[in-house]
Amino acid sequence: MEGFGRTYGRVLEIGPFSGGISFELASRYPALEFTLADDNGSYLDVLNEEIGKRGLKTRFEIVDASMDNLPFGDDSFDLVILRGAFFFLVDKPNILSEINRILAPGGFAFIGGGYGKGIPNSVIEGIAEESRVLNDRLGRRRIEISQLRDMLKANGLEKDSSIIEEGGVWIQIRPRVNLAPAKIVSGLVEAFDLRPSEIVSLVGGGGKTTLMFQLAGELLKSGKTVITTTTTRIMEPSSVESACLLVEEDEERLFGRLKEEMGKHRHVTAARLRPGDGKLKGLLPETVDKLADLKLADYIINEADGAGRKPIKAPNATEPVIPSSTTLVVAVVGMDALNSKLSSEVAFRSELITRLTGLPEGGIISSEVMATLITAKEGIAQYTPAPTRIIPFINKTELAAGGTGVHDLATAILSRCNPSITRVVAGSLKTSKSACQVIAPASIT
Repeated sequence: MEGFGRTYGRVLEIGPFSGGISFELASRYPALEFTLADDNGSYLDVLNEEIGKRGLKTRFEIVDASMDNLPFGDDSFDLVILRGAFFFLVDKPNILSEINRILAPGGFAFIGGGYGKGIPNSVIEGIAEESRVLNDRLGRRRIEISQLRDMLKANGLEKDSSIIEEGGVWIQIRPRVNLAPAKIVSGLVEAFDLRPSEIVSLVGGGGKTTLMFQLAGELLKSGKTVITTTTTRIMEPSSVESACLLVEEDEERLFGRLKEEMGKHRHVTAARLRPGDGKLKGLLPETVDKLADLKLADYIINEADGAGRKPIKAPNATEPVIPSSTTLVVAVVGMDALNSKLSSEVAFRSELITRLTGLPEGGIISSEVMATLITAKEGIAQYTPAPTRIIPFINKTELAAGGTGVHDLATAILSRCNPSITRVVAGSLKTSKSACQVIAPASIT
């Protein structure tokens, strides 16, 4: 599940060990749906009986199928599991291409054998010799790592796969999109491909307030007018960030004052209340929608949730608060979270990240985990109104030595093939003059 990076989707477990892993996954992750496939009718009967005993009939399907000729359409499953695989790959290496064929975009396959990641050697030593003797008696041939690499290459999978040697040997397959060369642009407006009269909502990790005012500053320099606001809470802006701040609880009076001040300043930050803690309490989402209809400014930029200045977060059920008039959602994550351990030090609501991605507290935050936070239905861009565009923004690129981490994260995001995401923007908010990278699949111009 750490490799898969999410806790929902369609799972296929194939082969004579099928059922064992799936039953455990089913007990832990209620949003997963399962298919078990094998060509041994007697064993399938046993599985069917076990599914009934466990009360899982609505979540499991059983299919009689040969593992090298799977009766499923292309892109059918998000997660494919084949345990004890190497005994069969020697004679039928095209099993790998079949698994790759049925993997959906952004899918993940876990193929191999062993004891599992993190199992103590003392546990393995107690059963390893018995397992070797049993496999020899069954006539099962051992396979070398070099043979596995040759099989992956023969099936055209060397770029989309990796071999893990921890607690066993496992092939991991994840189909990836090919990226076009990153386009370097000088400003956020071009990077986000801002269109006339956009209503922009910023969600996700820390840096959103800085992003809001930098984007507003660029628009001002190009002669546009901007309203910045929040549907949550933000720190009061400095005079450099916003020349005018309006705090007005009465909606009609707010609109009247905004109309007046926009003629003077061209950039106004609007809020509903000033609680007295140095923060502003934002507008209701319906108020933002009315502002959009009034067309008092060329652009409205709204900060739609908070993250306690942490680089990543998972939302609760009430956030983000995205107005229905929003035309662009920018989903922010920070590079300082990548390859860090999941904890409250780097993550806002880390327990919700665990629930969404399956990554336990203390687990390493991979590009796949961060991609899930961005692209999942319950991720940081949840409640985005259709057909609103979503553009992930990877912040703090100065922390990515050589840019490899940025490329890997952008690949992971775009490989999920979320139809609302056609580009990823990467940059640094450290200075307002930093250039941005625009990263897109090779097939999208």
